[in-house]
Amino acid sequence: MNCDLLRVLLSQLSESARPQFLRLVQTRFLSGLACRKEHSNIYPKWDNLISELPLVVEFLTRNGGKEELFGALEAKDTPIIPGHVLMLAQIEDMIALNYTVFSDSEYDRLGSAVTSFGSLAAAFADKHREKTPGNAGGYGKIIYRGLGSISLLNLRNEIVRICNGIIEECQKAKYLYLKGSLLEGLNLEVNQDKLKVEGYLRRFGFTPLLNGSLDEADRLYHEQATPFDFKSSIGHIRSFLENLQKEAIPKIHAKYGGSLPMKWGEGLTYLLQQGILSKAEQQFAVHFFTLISDEGVHPLIAEREFARLARNMVIEYALLFLSKLEKLGLAL
Repeated sequence: MNCDLLRVLLSQLSESARPQFLRLVQTRFLSGLACRKEHSNIYPKWDNLISELPLVVEFLTRNGGKEELFGALEAKDTPIIPGHVLMLAQIEDMIALNYTVFSDSEYDRLGSAVTSFGSLAAAFADKHREKTPGNAGGYGKIIYRGLGSISLLNLRNEIVRICNGIIEECQKAKYLYLKGSLLEGLNLEVNQDKLKVEGYLRRFGFTPLLNGSLDEADRLYHEQATPFDFKSSIGHIRSFLENLQKEAIPKIHAKYGGSLPMKWGEGLTYLLQQGILSKAEQQFAVHFFTLISDEGVHPLIAEREFARLARNMVIEYALLFLSKLEKLGLAL
């Protein structure tokens, strides 16, 4: 819920103001304690501490703030705080659950940034070691106002342990990207865009059947690979395209008014009239819908190449269309 509320705030800002908002969110990494004591059974939690930093990680990563996330990890003068344990734990969990949340090239930078942050935490702990007789040093307790004492050794070890885990995950993710790029017929960029489309559909309240139809089109294309399955895949793609517009039109009509279009062609004309689509984009949608109908739906069978073309193009068109709705504040 809090992540959704932050998205609403972000959507209400102008394009020029959004970077400043993301930078203000980033400051949570760098100031205060960013955590509090909590004895109930809550996840994520460390040493009876909970934090808002996992929320900040998720929001920045998924809403155009990766640069701010990397910048916080790369900063050389960051004061280490207990909340950083939970920040790093969220990054580790996020990659483990969905490694495509970062691109192949971003994993290079993330690995380097996390290595730097782990070294920073180790240096911080060494700086605060307690002096003992004989000039030896020992890791004792460090006092944080409002939290009490925290074991300096536990804080150091936990941050270093999680950093090492993230670095390993970065290496595994790069392997998976390489593996995927070598597999025949796999388009990583389109697959990532499909995940973005699915995220938009969930956030903006479209019916789950839309995502389901896109997944079924994928399953038929990848798993069965008969001409009849390719035809069925294209049928799901056309239904997805048609129903995506059908569900979006009422949201747009509520803002712009006019005559509510009921059919596919009428809807495209309406989107053109309201400036949602350009003339070229509207014409593309017209011809694309006709193409998949004439070549993929009406015939008894379809070819793999045409099914791949239809799948990739509908994903990219859907991403364009949904991102336009987000920029106009119409999809929230």
